Amino acid sequence: MSRCQIAVKEDPSAPQQMRVRFKQQRRKRLWQKRRSPINGIGLFAALPIRAGTPIIEFKGRVIPWEEGAVMLLRGANHVIKFDARHDLDARPQWSPAGHVNHGCYPNCAIKKKRGSLWLTSIRPIEQHEELLIDYGYELGEEFEPCRCGHPRCRRLMLRRKDWPKLRRLIAKAKL
Repeated sequence: MSRCQIAVKEDPSAPQQMRVRFKQQRRKRLWQKRRSPINGIGLFAALPIRAGTPIIEFKGRVIPWEEGAVMLLRGANHVIKFDARHDLDARPQWSPAGHVNHGCYPNCAIKKKRGSLWLTSIRPIEQHEELLIDYGYELGEEFEPCRCGHPRCRRLMLRRKDWPKLRRLIAKAKL
């Protein structure tokens, strides 16, 4: 992502002509990919990040939701809901954003911006802090144990609203 500044200068030898010069000014990358204690590789804040800042765009193939559901049932953890009828296959080989790990108390969320999905901070993030989202798997999808290490970790990558239903299922199984 880059922003351009346009500087217009007159040529002293030909006052009627104007010359336009483009000066590229690159935005510093807010993230870096490195080893993570959670799941091998993760994304970390390269600089302090303010709340509400878009950090990195998720890239990949837009696929029908049925194909995304099959991928999730087969254990894929890189399928993201794009809209009501489509998912995004955001494998790490297509986008470094695919390396973002799950955390029970995340500092980022996935938000739609100008027709694409972005990893966006939901609170201020300190430099070198790992960027985390809540995968929020639904009950019925194949979900894994959580390894985020937070003191109040939920122990499963299951969305919060399904916990009461899971407790009822566990209670029935014990009877």
